[in-house]
Amino acid sequence: MGPDPERLDRHWNCRITVRGRRTGQPRSTTVWFVAEPGRILLAGGKEQPQWCRNLRANGEIGLQIGGERFAGRARIVDDPAAASAIRDRFVRKYLLARLSRLFGGYRRSVAVEVTLAPAGAARSA
Repeated sequence: MGPDPERLDRHWNCRITVRGRRTGQPRSTTVWFVAEPGRILLAGGKEQPQWCRNLRANGEIGLQIGGERFAGRARIVDDPAAASAIRDRFVRKYLLARLSRLFGGYRRSVAVEVTLAPAGAARSA
């Protein structure tokens, strides 16, 4: 059984660490997230931010939400319907995403699904 999504979803941001696609060095950034049972959803900007490009090359990811750390395997969701469903989750959670959508934004952001590793496997990407 994984982490409690309701408890995690109380946090606004998630710190992610992925390996650079050229250097292999860990790269960290702070992003929005949505927690679900056994997985974490992420969304990147429509222009394929660097962290999304890095994930395409190597899907290993480390996450920190609040004081908890997790490891997982991330994948870019290319299926249009599945990606749209993920973006809708962000629109429901974040006011800024809702407002952005009213003006045409947040419709093509990169959708990412992270499958969490079993407990005890948490490590930095």
